[in-house]
Amino acid sequence: MRTTGKFLRLTIVIICLGFVGLLAREGKFSSVWNNVQGLFSGKKEHKLTFKDYDFKPVIRKDIYQKVVATGSVTLKTGAEVKIGARISGQLEKLMVKIGDTVRAGDTIATIEHEDLLARVAQFAADLKAEEARLTKIKGEGPLEINKLKAALEELNVQISLAQKMLSRNQTLRKKGIVSESVVDEADERLLVLNAQINLAEEEIKLEEARLQNDIRLQEAKVEKALANILEEETRLSYATVTAPIDGVIAFVSTQEGETVVASMSAPTFVTLIDLKKLEVTAFVDETDIGKIKEKQQARFTVDAFPKKFFQAEIREIRPKAVIKDNVVNYEVMLQISKNNTSLLRPEMTANIVVTTGVHENVLVIPRGAVKRSGKKSFAVMKAEVALSEKLIELGWRDGDAQEVVSGLSDGDQVGILAKPKKKKRNRRRR
Repeated sequence: MRTTGKFLRLTIVIICLGFVGLLAREGKFSSVWNNVQGLFSGKKEHKLTFKDYDFKPVIRKDIYQKVVATGSVTLKTGAEVKIGARISGQLEKLMVKIGDTVRAGDTIATIEHEDLLARVAQFAADLKAEEARLTKIKGEGPLEINKLKAALEELNVQISLAQKMLSRNQTLRKKGIVSESVVDEADERLLVLNAQINLAEEEIKLEEARLQNDIRLQEAKVEKALANILEEETRLSYATVTAPIDGVIAFVSTQEGETVVASMSAPTFVTLIDLKKLEVTAFVDETDIGKIKEKQQARFTVDAFPKKFFQAEIREIRPKAVIKDNVVNYEVMLQISKNNTSLLRPEMTANIVVTTGVHENVLVIPRGAVKRSGKKSFAVMKAEVALSEKLIELGWRDGDAQEVVSGLSDGDQVGILAKPKKKKRNRRRR
């Protein structure tokens, strides 16, 4: 009898444990346990009915996977330009102030330049003098060569006459009319004229070469004078500081009357920024960086306009990590749509949402309709007599919308626990 009683008790314990395990698996253990506690404590627990729930239909819609990050609005490379002077001197006039909008080529400031004007005038005079000398050389050189050529022509005429004279004297010598010395003098005259002709031809060649060299040398002097004046005019242009790009004056560091000294680095007058060249630098957590790809669409808000969404696109994912407070983030650069930059300013804090994927036309229920027990999820549904909990498998979540992978069908109604209504207290009249 004792053995039979022990076996019976063991069987009852095993059945109870199995029942408890079944309840835990179905997610109903906590509710049964609460009922049991209520029975022993003598308290009546309120049993939920249809009236305690608001029922919503299961619908189909697109669910987007999103990555949320924070960042800031920043300037692109080349959008910020520090404008300074390339020459030393006193700042005569500053024509802009902070907040002014300027165009490329607009004058920003002028530096004293009277000395530069004088040097430009001096070099202009030197250029004119060198050009005059070149004109003189080109005009007088050929005249001298023509003079030598005329002398050569005269020698040619004389040598022709000397040849005739020598031939006549040789004939007369044969007849015995003139002496031998007369023939020798005529022969000597012819040789001297030939030598003079050779000398005149060499002088002409030498003068022509000299003229070409003088012209080339003077042209070089003219080019040097022209280079000097161009250099000085360039230095003079530095006295007028102009804007290299379109933009807005963000900072002014020099005032009128101050002396600037241009050394290895140009002194900065103003800082100019182009507000059309903005981008967003987002700091994405290392757990989400694998979902980010180039060309993905994103949108963001800034604290100045919390209700306005700005459109952007992923342009670059930088490989180097940014570690702050032992948190690893990666910089992701966003290209802002051109129509959305007018309201933005550099260093504005941005709250970014990047769309990394989409599940199209899937079953969706409100997030408040999901009940959890351990690792399992349930949804409260209407039954014929009472409420029932149905095991469901969840997918992506998009805000208050929760994707349901399995367990529900189109048209099903799921319950959301209604918020209890506050009772109005009647005020006692005094």
